[in-house]
Amino acid sequence: MLPFLTPSPALVRPSSRLAPRTQIRPKQQVFLPGRPSSSSAFVQPLPNTARHDQDVEGQDGAATQTRPRPDNAAFSHFFDKRTPSYTQTSTKPKASHEIASASPDAVTAFRHAIGTREPASIIEAYQLLIQAQQRHAQGVRNSSSRTVDIPDIGFPVRKADIQTAVRHLVKHAQREGYMAPHLVQACHRMFQDMSQLFGFRIAPTDLHRQLQTFCLSDSPTLHPCEAFEQLRASYPEWQPNSSEWGMVIAYLEQHHSNDHAIQLWNEALGAGVEIEDPLRNTMIKVFLAVNNTAEADALRQQLAQDDAHLGIDTLTATVEELCILASTSKQVDAESMRKLRTHATNLRNALDSNSDLGTDSSAWQALLRYEAIVAGPAHALQMARKAFKPGVFDYGVLCMLLRLHTDELNDLQSSDEALELLDRIQSAIDPKRTIQLDDRCYSILMLGLLSPSGSGQDDAVALNQDGDLVADQDTDGGGGRSPRSLPSPNQVREVQLLYDHVRALGVPPTPLLVTPLLTAYCEAFLPSLPSAMKLVQDMLEHGSLPSLSARKQASSTRRKASRSRSLAIGISIVRPVLDACIKLKDLASARDLLSRLHEAGIAIEPAHKTDLMRRLISITTSWPEAFNVYRSLSRFPTSPSSGTRTPSRGLDERGYISLLQSLRALTFSDPKTPHSATPLPAPPEELLGIVQDMRSAGHPPSCAVYTSILDYYAKLPQPCYLGVQATHEMLKLDVELEPDLPLINALMNAYNRADEPAMVLAIWDSLMATRQEIDGVTLSVFFDTAGRHGLLGVARKAIGTVRRVEGQGGGVRRSAMTKGAWDSWLECLARCGRLEEAIELAFGEMRKTLFTEAIGAHDLDDAGDQGGALTVTLLVMKSTQAPVKDRHGQVVGPDAKTMGTLLRFAAHERDRRQKRLMGNLSPGPTDDSVVSRGRGTSIWHTLRARIREELSWLYPQVKHIGENTPL
Repeated sequence: MLPFLTPSPALVRPSSRLAPRTQIRPKQQVFLPGRPSSSSAFVQPLPNTARHDQDVEGQDGAATQTRPRPDNAAFSHFFDKRTPSYTQTSTKPKASHEIASASPDAVTAFRHAIGTREPASIIEAYQLLIQAQQRHAQGVRNSSSRTVDIPDIGFPVRKADIQTAVRHLVKHAQREGYMAPHLVQACHRMFQDMSQLFGFRIAPTDLHRQLQTFCLSDSPTLHPCEAFEQLRASYPEWQPNSSEWGMVIAYLEQHHSNDHAIQLWNEALGAGVEIEDPLRNTMIKVFLAVNNTAEADALRQQLAQDDAHLGIDTLTATVEELCILASTSKQVDAESMRKLRTHATNLRNALDSNSDLGTDSSAWQALLRYEAIVAGPAHALQMARKAFKPGVFDYGVLCMLLRLHTDELNDLQSSDEALELLDRIQSAIDPKRTIQLDDRCYSILMLGLLSPSGSGQDDAVALNQDGDLVADQDTDGGGGRSPRSLPSPNQVREVQLLYDHVRALGVPPTPLLVTPLLTAYCEAFLPSLPSAMKLVQDMLEHGSLPSLSARKQASSTRRKASRSRSLAIGISIVRPVLDACIKLKDLASARDLLSRLHEAGIAIEPAHKTDLMRRLISITTSWPEAFNVYRSLSRFPTSPSSGTRTPSRGLDERGYISLLQSLRALTFSDPKTPHSATPLPAPPEELLGIVQDMRSAGHPPSCAVYTSILDYYAKLPQPCYLGVQATHEMLKLDVELEPDLPLINALMNAYNRADEPAMVLAIWDSLMATRQEIDGVTLSVFFDTAGRHGLLGVARKAIGTVRRVEGQGGGVRRSAMTKGAWDSWLECLARCGRLEEAIELAFGEMRKTLFTEAIGAHDLDDAGDQGGALTVTLLVMKSTQAPVKDRHGQVVGPDAKTMGTLLRFAAHERDRRQKRLMGNLSPGPTDDSVVSRGRGTSIWHTLRARIREELSWLYPQVKHIGENTPL
C-alpha cells in the first residue's frame, strides 16, 4: 500500500497543499449533490468551449472561467499517480477518441449488414449507425468553439452505402411483390438522412428509389401520384424519365385508375419524355381497358419496330435480366413471360440471320438459360448440340448448365453418377474437350452429392454466372448446404472419392473445392477432426496458387475477380473446423489449427476474432488456458474493411468489452482443492493486461470498463484485494480518464468488500474536501463500511456534514439520503449496537423525510387524485394500511427489505440475551415458562408487534423472519 493511503491522521489530508487550496476557493462554490462528477475536479479541467461546462461555470462568475479549479489535486491522487500540474495546456479542447473510434465500427457493421442483403439486419445496423452519427456529431460540436456545419462533422459513412441499402430493400420488396410499412419507413428515413443528416446531394437515382417505395407500398401513406408531384416540386432540376412515369402509371393501372393513368400519360408526352417499351406495354393495357383499341394498336406497332431494331447486346442483356427475374420472383406475371419469349425469339432470329453473330458466346448463354427455364435443362443441351461451333461455349456456360440440372443433382448417389452428369453436359457444349475443368464445376457436384436440398436452394444463384461463386462463399461455412439435413456417412464417402479423383487430375485444393467436404466432416453428428485437419493442411500447403486463375482466361473482369476470391483462404473457410473443436471441447486441436493459420498469414476481422475468442474461452478449464487463447488469437492480423481505420492487430472497442465480459463470467476452481466452492479470481496482471492492450490498440478504456472490473473483483465469493489494488494502480496511470461517480462508488465498494476501511474513509474525506458530487450509493457504501468496522462516530459525522452542506445549497434538490442510503444507515446503527435507535428512525424520521421529498418532487402515483392536498401526516396515516408508492411503482419509505434487516438483527439480539439469561440460571432443568416469558418480551417481539400495528400491509411479508433462529 502506498504511504499516502495508510490509515493515519495524515490520511484525511494527504496533500500539504490541500488546506491552502481549499481556503482560496471562491466562497460561491459550495457542495452541490447534483453537480456532475465527471467535471474537472477529478483529473484535468475540461475545455471552456464545452456547452455543459459553460452552463455550470457561468454560475460562479466570469473569474472562474479563465483558470482551472485549484482544489483538483486534493482528489486527483486517487486516479493520477503522477498528480500532474495544472497548466493552460490542459484546457485545450480534445475530441472524444472513444466516440471517434466507434464511428468506423458502426459503419463497418452497416456495410456487413448490407452484404447480407437481409432487410432486418440492414435496418437494425442503420439504427445503430444513426446513433453513432449523433454521438459523433455531438462530440465534434462539443469540442469546437464555433458552429459546426453538417459537412464539417466528418462522419465516415459513404453515400454509396446508404444507396446500396435502399436498393436492397427495394429489390427485396420487388421479389415479394409489395413493400411492408417498416421497409417503406426505413427507405424514407434513409432518403431524408442523406441530405439532412449526412449532407449528401440528392441524385436522380435517389429520387427514383424514393418513388419506387411509394409505388411498391401495400398501404402507402401518400398516394404515388401526390408523391410524384411533391418530388418534382421539391427538386425542380429533376427530369423524370420513362421509368419514373411508368412506375406511377403502372400503379394506377393495377388499381384500375385508367382515366388518371391516361391523364398522366398525356402529361408525360407533353413534357417530352422519351417513351420506352415498359411504359408502352402498360399503356396498351390501359387503352384496352377503356376500349381505345386505336391507341393500343399504335403502341403495338411502335413496340414491333423497336424490337426489330434492338442490338444484339441489348437483346442479350434483356433476356438475361428477364430470366433472372423469372427464376427469383415468387410470382411471375404473364406479361413478363410474354416479353421474355418475344425477346428470346428475336435474339435467336438475330443469331440465325447474321453469321458473324453466330459465335457470340454471351448471346448463346442467354438463350440456353432461357431454354432451361422454359423447357428444361435437357432441351437446353439439345439446343447446345445443334448450335455448337468452336469457341461458342466457354467454361461459364458449362457451370451454368450444370447448376441448372437441379433434379439430376438432387438424385446423385455416387461420385460416378456425378462425373457422368458432368461428362454429358460437357459433351453437349464441348465435344472436343477443349474446356479445362477446375474446382468450380466439381464443387457444384459435391454440393449435389452432399445435400439435395442444398442444390435446390442454390437454383436462384445458379442463374447468375457472376454471383454464384460469391454465394457459395457466403453461405453457412461456404458449403451452401441446409443445416437441417446433415449428409449421411455414405454421402461423405462418395464426396471424398470424388475429391480424391479430382486431386488425382491435378486440380489444386482451393477453398472452393475443399469447403463442401470440409463442412461435411465438421457438421457430422460425430465430427471427424483428423480428416478435416488434413483438408485444411492441403489448402494451406497449396495456398499460393494464383497461377491456376492465370491459366484460365476468363471471359469477363467480374469472373476474374470471382476466381481470385475462390483462391483466397479466409477464416470463414476454416470456421467449421473451429466449430467442431468447440463442439468436441478439443482445445488442443483448436490451438494447433490457429497456429497453422497464423503461420500461413491468415487475417481475421475484429468481429470474427472476438467471436472466436469468446467461444474458445468457453471450453477452457483454467485461467492460463483462457488467456492463452486470447494471446493466440490477438496476434492474428486483422483484415480491415474498406473505409475504416482498423488496427493491424487486436480487437475493436466492442470486441474488447465483450471479451472482458466473457472472462468475468468464467469460474475455475483451484486445482489443489478441486472440490472447493470458492472460484479462483482472474489473475489481475492478465485481466488488466487486456485493458492495456485495449489502450494500445487505440481504444482508451472508459469508466464503465474500470467499474466492471472493480465490481468483478469485489463481488467474488471471496473478494480479491490484489485485483482491486491493481485496478486502482492502473486508474492512477490513466491520466486521460475523467472518473465519473459510478466509478468512484465502485472503487469505494471494492475496498469495502476487500476489508480495507481506511481506503474507503480516505476517498470519502477527499470527496468532502473537494465538494464533489455524491449520491445514495456513495452513502450506502460508506455506512456499510462504518457499520462493519464499528465506526459509528464517523458515520454520524458524515450524516451531519451531508445535511449541513445540503442545507447550504438552497433550492429544491433531491437529498443524497435516498431510501437505499437510509437502509444502510439503519443497518450501520444496528451493527454498532444501536438497534432501538434504528427502529425509531425507521418508523419516524426515515418515513417522514422520504414522504416529504416525494411530495416536493411530485413523485407520488396518487398525487393527482388528492388534488395537491397531500401532507406528510396524511401519508403517514395512509402507510399504516397500504403502501405509499411513487410513479415508478416503488414503495416510498420503509419496505420489506428495511424491516427484514431490522428483524434479523432483533432476532440476533433476542437470542444473545436469551443465552445470557440461561447462563445466569443455576444448573439443572430450566423452566420452559421462564424461557417463553423471556422470549415474549424480547425486542424482536416488540418490533413485530409494532410492524403489525403501524405497517399492517407489510406484516404478512416479514412476520416469519427471525422465528427459527437457534439459541
